[in-house]
Amino acid sequence: MTGVVGRGRARSFLSAFLRPRPLALVLAAAFVLATATATADAPVGSVVYGRVQGQDVRLSMPPTDSPVGIAVFFHGQNGGVDNRMDEPWLQSLVQAGWIVAASDFHTDSWGNEASTVDTENLLAWAEEETGGVPVRLYVSGSMGGAVSVNAMVHGTDPAPPCWYGVKPALDLTRMQNVPGGVRIIREAYGGDVPFDRNPVNVVDQLPLETRYRMVTSPDDTWVRESENTGRVAAELQQRGADVSVLTVSGTHDDPSHFDIDDLLGFAASCADLEPTPNA
Repeated sequence: MTGVVGRGRARSFLSAFLRPRPLALVLAAAFVLATATATADAPVGSVVYGRVQGQDVRLSMPPTDSPVGIAVFFHGQNGGVDNRMDEPWLQSLVQAGWIVAASDFHTDSWGNEASTVDTENLLAWAEEETGGVPVRLYVSGSMGGAVSVNAMVHGTDPAPPCWYGVKPALDLTRMQNVPGGVRIIREAYGGDVPFDRNPVNVVDQLPLETRYRMVTSPDDTWVRESENTGRVAAELQQRGADVSVLTVSGTHDDPSHFDIDDLLGFAASCADLEPTPNA
């Protein structure tokens, strides 16, 4: 693999938190950390950072010599390599023995070709850093739904045994209510979204060996349930895929979407599953 800058740099959570950052970001992150640790367990384990072909990559490592597997997190619009990684939702996976991997994914990529290459690079880097721990789970949020689905269709092989999508954005032509969504999507693709890069158009190419779990709210006016989760879940079920849906409440950023018990329960059901090569 080309473009790797050295090997990963392992750090404790605290040293990773204190790596050089703009002062405003440090102050904001310190406030979030203080708030989070006042209400939940502090992050555990260590963090490994790297840089691959211009993208920051990261592994949150559990405090165990026998990790369950790798879970890859695909962030939403305006996110980056650290998005949600130190919050209780994803930290619950680390505490349960999972390695959680993340990338910048070209930030606001919306599942374009560059983000698929980013995914392939992240998986190769994670395999090298962990000595071949299997990737058993994709976890995505909002825009990350499109990034992860397009990676499964156009790039990564083998497919992950399990895919978990929180308010997944799967019809890129229906993002008019997402702040800046239409403009940012056009910038990501240099114009209209190609037909085969709009996830709702490639459901027939998603692997049936993968188990799918989606979290959605009928009150979400940005990523509408009927146009995204509802449509894709129904088509996957018609194809015979193992699909389940957790219906929550509230708008797009409502905390009910980030259900720790639901994520851990689904992840536990994937712990013994092996990646399957794409047909």
